[in-house]
Amino acid sequence: MKQYRLLIPIIFVLLMAVSVYTMISGAGNQKKEVEELLQKAQNCSKQGLYDKAAGYYSEALARNNRIEYYLAATDMYYEAGIYNYCEAWCEKLLEHYPKKKEGYERAIKVFLKNENYSEAFDILEQFDGRRLQSEEAETYREIMDYLYYEEYCSFDDVTTVSSDCVGSYTKNGWGLATAKGASIVAPKFKQIGFYANDVVPVCDTENVWYFMNREGEYQYNISDSISGAITEVGVYNHELFPACVDEKYRYYTMDFTPCFGEYDYAGAFNAGVAAVKDGEAWRLINTDGSLVTEEAYQDVILDERGICCLNNRIFVKKDNTYIMLDSDGNRIGTEGFENAKAFSSGEYAAVMDEGLWGYVDSLGEWVIEPAYDDAKSFSLNLAPVCRNGLWGYISASNTTVVEPQYTDAYVFSSSGAAFVKNQEQWIVLKLYKYNR
Repeated sequence: MKQYRLLIPIIFVLLMAVSVYTMISGAGNQKKEVEELLQKAQNCSKQGLYDKAAGYYSEALARNNRIEYYLAATDMYYEAGIYNYCEAWCEKLLEHYPKKKEGYERAIKVFLKNENYSEAFDILEQFDGRRLQSEEAETYREIMDYLYYEEYCSFDDVTTVSSDCVGSYTKNGWGLATAKGASIVAPKFKQIGFYANDVVPVCDTENVWYFMNREGEYQYNISDSISGAITEVGVYNHELFPACVDEKYRYYTMDFTPCFGEYDYAGAFNAGVAAVKDGEAWRLINTDGSLVTEEAYQDVILDERGICCLNNRIFVKKDNTYIMLDSDGNRIGTEGFENAKAFSSGEYAAVMDEGLWGYVDSLGEWVIEPAYDDAKSFSLNLAPVCRNGLWGYISASNTTVVEPQYTDAYVFSSSGAAFVKNQEQWIVLKLYKYNR
């Protein structure tokens, strides 16, 4: 009995030894099989037998599911220019290795190359959701930020964007459209202003002015409420709007009470400030009609909507030089410019020096040296610039992202769209980042 008990541990040790040997031997055989399959895959790939090579990669993965084999198959199809199969392998790669950055790097690279931009953005969003870090992915992100496509537009002319709406013109007159080019109110008006705070001023063919909402419904009859000949109605903001009546500009409330003004010109309020002109003198006023400063200027830069103060900055002309002010009339920076454009929604404004246009920041410091024949301010990290009569777009790093090819160009709206003119035809550029 005692000898039997001594045999049990000995037998157990022998069985364990046999088991370990079998495992090691089996693992060695499997490793050898995988190496042979990978060699066959590489040989087939060199011969252009890509599907056969992919079969060997699949067999190798069945024996040992490693990320390197997915990457090898993906790279094989990528180098061969067979991007659809390459995409399929990327999907398998991400399915099995969702936490590895290499899968996202390969997938974004492949989808971009195949111009499958929507999928590339989806993959980038998944990458961000995993909170992974990758310099390669960040490089792709910089490229993707400026991917765009052109879309046909049926308008003969458009205004600048205001509150994601534009005035749209055809032979039938002016109408209202979205910043992406979709018609909202059919063109039929003699004049149209700029949409803001749920209303846009329009003038019908009978010279009657109205405030209209986005659905095309008249909200107020301006001509019936203001006595005199109306030739222009400005942007409604800060509960005030300017209107030119009998050749003089005054400010009114929405109940059409005249508040103040008898100006040769009056701009729209923004950030509590507006520009007005009397004779040759320009001044800045507050919403109660009082002066921001006692200064009189030779000029005040306005955007297309008649707004002078954007990003809390104003450009005024004094002593034949344009300088930058804040909304309280305090000078910002020491630089002076030959000309300037009002800020848009971006951080940089276009200014001129020695006949060429460049960009300054909100402190008045140069960020892009003058190099362009014309330019407009930044929005969505992009700005229209003109060289040799043609417009394109640059990034804030002064990299050309849309080659100069258009005869006119507007800034990008917050919805990632910009109207550009190709000869006589207006089209819409849309950034994939915002329009997928």
